[in-house]
Amino acid sequence: MTKQLVTYIMGGMRFIDELRALDDVGVDYVEVGIPFSDPVADGPTIMQAGQEAIQDQMTTQKIFDALKSVKDDVKTRIVLMTYYHSIETYGEAAFIQTAEEAGVYGLIIPDMPHEYIVQLKEKYPKRQIKLISLIAMTANQERRETIARQAEGFIYTVTMNEVTGQNGTFHPELKTHIQDIKKIAQVPVFAGFGIRTPAHVQSITEVADGVVVGSEIVKRFKQEGIAQTKAYVQSLCDVLN
Repeated sequence: MTKQLVTYIMGGMRFIDELRALDDVGVDYVEVGIPFSDPVADGPTIMQAGQEAIQDQMTTQKIFDALKSVKDDVKTRIVLMTYYHSIETYGEAAFIQTAEEAGVYGLIIPDMPHEYIVQLKEKYPKRQIKLISLIAMTANQERRETIARQAEGFIYTVTMNEVTGQNGTFHPELKTHIQDIKKIAQVPVFAGFGIRTPAHVQSITEVADGVVVGSEIVKRFKQEGIAQTKAYVQSLCDVLN
């Protein structure tokens, strides 16, 4: 299977321009973050981007409307990353329906434990949108296996026990951890959190089916603009192809 690249952008004022840029490069998935006032799983770069989006009055509805406007033009799969409070405020059923109408492929809810994800899946059996599971390095083997067996879309395995984008080395048991999950999972297993360089990508995709790159892309779009960020993302794609 071809290795895949998942990228992350915040749903801010310019997110459609960023989405189009990533689509032009040919990334496989783009996660779009819905800004939230208390983002417990986000590092400082994404947290700041979320605060700026809130200040710019970006809302869940504005993000849905923008995605609807480009859904026929963009080839990459869109995954929304949002805290449960935003779904609850919008209304669960309405959120899922509107996301599907906007062409959204999947949904990641980082503050929702697996048991509640299972309940959500059972509550909406006819939905098309994938409810994507996170597996942390801290999860014990039994829990990893349970989540992996029930996963849909893809599995997002966390490469280190920190919030997104923080500096540091990858967990020494990372590759074994990913291999164990792949033995059970029926969907691709991607690794994310802290991946920044082509060397990181090359190392992790020796075992993972793909990588998730978030904070680095958010930072580069802000500091360097569209053209240079596209060149950076292309350098990651080149390692995968």
